[in-house]
Amino acid sequence: MAKLLAFLFFAAGAVRVWFDWQATIAQADPFRFSETGAVWAEIHFGSLQVFQPAVERYIGPWMWESVIFPVLLTPLAPILFGLSLIFWLFGRRKKS
Repeated sequence: MAKLLAFLFFAAGAVRVWFDWQATIAQADPFRFSETGAVWAEIHFGSLQVFQPAVERYIGPWMWESVIFPVLLTPLAPILFGLSLIFWLFGRRKKS
């Protein structure tokens, strides 16, 4: 199961890199990754607007400011590749 998740996250990361590459070619800009929050806003902006007040109310403002907001500012593709690596490492079998 972990190897399947690793493959899916890797494929999602590769697709995101392709979309970012296509966007930079269309705009004739240097290559850059899209931020996680920007991609989330493109997919479903309403859920992003509801997520912040829910986190601040039920968990605390510290969680939004110190954990979630910085993650939303990081590029999405490296996060997906990192998750892929983590699940791949969990899925490895140890030799006896």
